Amino acid sequence: MLDNIKAEIEKILYPYVEAQSTTGTTLEREAEDFLVNFFKNIEYFKRKPQYTGIYKLSNDPLERSVCYAMIKGEGDDTVVFIHHYDVVDTEGFKLLRPFAYCPEALELELLKIKESLNEDCQSDLESNDFLFGRGTADMKGGGSIQLALLKKYSEIENLKGNILLIAVPDEENLSEGMRSAVKFLDEIKIQYNLNYMLIINSEPHLRKKKDIGIISEGSVGKVMPFVYVRGHMTHIGKVFDGFNPINLLCEIVRETELNLELSDSVNNETSPPPTWLYLKDNKQHYNATMPLSASGCVSILTLKKTPSEILGKVTSICNNAFDKIILQMNERYSSYKIGMGEEFETLPWKTHVITFRDLYNEAIGKHGVLFKNNFDKKLKELIINLNSGEVSMIESSFNLIEAIYDYIDDYSPRVVIGLSPIYYPSVSNIFFDNLSTKVANLSEGLRKYSKETFGQDYKTELFFTGISDLSYTSIQDSRNVIKTLEESMPLYGNYYEIPIECIERVSMPCINIGPWGKDFHKLTERVYKEDLFKRTPELIHYAVSNILSWYIK
Repeated sequence: MLDNIKAEIEKILYPYVEAQSTTGTTLEREAEDFLVNFFKNIEYFKRKPQYTGIYKLSNDPLERSVCYAMIKGEGDDTVVFIHHYDVVDTEGFKLLRPFAYCPEALELELLKIKESLNEDCQSDLESNDFLFGRGTADMKGGGSIQLALLKKYSEIENLKGNILLIAVPDEENLSEGMRSAVKFLDEIKIQYNLNYMLIINSEPHLRKKKDIGIISEGSVGKVMPFVYVRGHMTHIGKVFDGFNPINLLCEIVRETELNLELSDSVNNETSPPPTWLYLKDNKQHYNATMPLSASGCVSILTLKKTPSEILGKVTSICNNAFDKIILQMNERYSSYKIGMGEEFETLPWKTHVITFRDLYNEAIGKHGVLFKNNFDKKLKELIINLNSGEVSMIESSFNLIEAIYDYIDDYSPRVVIGLSPIYYPSVSNIFFDNLSTKVANLSEGLRKYSKETFGQDYKTELFFTGISDLSYTSIQDSRNVIKTLEESMPLYGNYYEIPIECIERVSMPCINIGPWGKDFHKLTERVYKEDLFKRTPELIHYAVSNILSWYIK
């Protein structure tokens, strides 16, 4: 069945990598063009062109598309292949940027500077066991495996079941591609009465040990709480007359950065602790005045915790940090006054932490229709700027808070919290109540097959922790999730959305079977050839064969 699969993958991979599909740019359409031409040149789709095409992302300023192709066989049972075709930029390549998309040329250039690389990279270069280049690992290597298998399956007569491949843009940015692909999956499911048995992603995996690969039966979630701190301005010569928002925000950062209490655990797996991705004050130019506000956004990875639970924990941390800073300010003010020989009076500041919705409702209560009309106008302006790339979604949330503050009469310091896009639900096959025996036993079968066939050990993890598009293939507690997003995410429903109802209708178990890769997003990104050309294709074929009840040959 898989004769000459290495040659097929090579034939696909090199031109696929050459398509410079930098995420968040019009270059992504280079990969789209490659995929469309690839499908058109397969004999099956020459005979049945209705089974391949593109699905346009709605209202996308870059005019990108989901590319798809389906081998329509007998029956309704369907296995879905998913991979993303966008790649991160090549800024880190510096003088080697002209070689970034040409693995053979890049390898020669890297050999010239190998002494500047770490020992592991030098060893991999000299061994010739790895293929270097932007996108070779993340994730056109895995994508090329899927495309090669699809072509092989198109040659089978009287195929049992269906194979549907979807390739999406924008995974490295906002997952707009996958959120649109879910809508397509919903539509084509209805059109052809498909029964989605399993979705297979082929993201590369990292290894702690060379001889132990990893298969993932789910994908980690991601929540991005934002924190906006409103202070009280004063001249730096009268610091105790003011409240510096940077001081409080820094305390909140200290209490959350790498805080394991904000990690999530399921069985023996734990998500990496949180880290802050954005932090700044609102001053545009230097002057001798405290900033009025400061804001930031923290990334929190989840396994089972809901957005509501995360916000509750962040709120508690903000309250404690606020209490601590006020206490500290009073202690230092007291010492300062004693040193001046003056009487100490407690500072007026009080702990005050609210949600974005609380702040919005406060402005509505004070100014009603006037505020609502001006807020909606501001929102429309921001959406135009978002589409043109002039402002980010994180910045837009803070711009909206600043706009609300024009209608707020309470000038006392406080913290406003909410959620910034993007939100990834956590998914895992353990969350399915009625998982089929085929899926439930698949990982064990894959491990046994690999050991017997290649002498290679694999371990199974419940969650792929690299974040992936698999997050949009099923969802838990959807009603509460939507409620939290609507109340806490300023852009939700206006610019950013998750097609929850579509996800519920296409809900399916998932698995990630991908090659071993290293240094994703770096100059030395690379993929393990043995996995790329042999092991991973055979493992995916084993999975498809078992789910669709084929004989494995």
